[in-house]
Amino acid sequence: MDKNRMADDKKIEFDYSSPDLVIHRIVSRMPELHRSYGFWIINASVGCSSPVGGFRRCRERKFEFYSLSHLYDGEGEFWRPGERERRLHPGEAVLIAPGDLHRYGGSDNAPYIEDSIRFTGPVADLLHRTGILRTGVYEFGPLRRIPALAELIADPSSAAQIKANILLQQLLTDLYFEHRRHEESSPIGEVIALIKARPEKWWTVAELAELCNLSQDQFRRNFLHHTGMLPKSYLEELKLRQSAELLFSTRGTVAEIAARCGYVDPYHFSRRFKRLFGVSPERYRRDSNLFRLR
Repeated sequence: MDKNRMADDKKIEFDYSSPDLVIHRIVSRMPELHRSYGFWIINASVGCSSPVGGFRRCRERKFEFYSLSHLYDGEGEFWRPGERERRLHPGEAVLIAPGDLHRYGGSDNAPYIEDSIRFTGPVADLLHRTGILRTGVYEFGPLRRIPALAELIADPSSAAQIKANILLQQLLTDLYFEHRRHEESSPIGEVIALIKARPEKWWTVAELAELCNLSQDQFRRNFLHHTGMLPKSYLEELKLRQSAELLFSTRGTVAEIAARCGYVDPYHFSRRFKRLFGVSPERYRRDSNLFRLR
């Protein structure tokens, strides 16, 4: 990538001290306006390029910030641990979360020509924890939306800065939901729909992996990428959240609702329910009914 273009603003530097790993660090403090808002666009680069073969020369690296790179021309390749190298085409975007090991750059046939933007802050961390910001490749489309953001962040006025923050958050949310739309038609998406349709069944990882024609390890990795959770944790939390809805919307007893969600022992169900929601099923129903009557 064009390192000078990115480093000139003195907000990011490149640490080459490790023989195996490059770390891109933030070296300036978050301005007070952005600190109070909770979201800081550090900088943006427009029309930068990784040359032909840039991916092969790119060392494994990590960022201390979030980065979104839109490949609008050329071609590239992307890698992260546990996955095969992936060919990138114009209209795709690479999103990198802090601390995630990765490589991307120009392919052996064409340069990687990009617009990119880097950001951080508690709001970004919240989006990361909720699964909206996850390292990976996203469909972005041909429209170059980052240059308009770059113009806004070059304007020091508080109005321009806040507008840029809001527009970037909207862009990231749009990327996430478009990505989810594609994933829902994938084998993992179909498995999740099946799990939701049969709340009484305790699926094993082996059964779910077989439905996707994957090994158990491959299934776990794909499921974690899709949901941000491992299959067993997702399965139980889904059951408990379905039971909470039934406590609110039906008159079934706690034991009946526990059985509908696959729990043979209602006492075990109550313990697991309280661990997730902080209150017993009976208290949850009582409080929910009070809320409904207000």
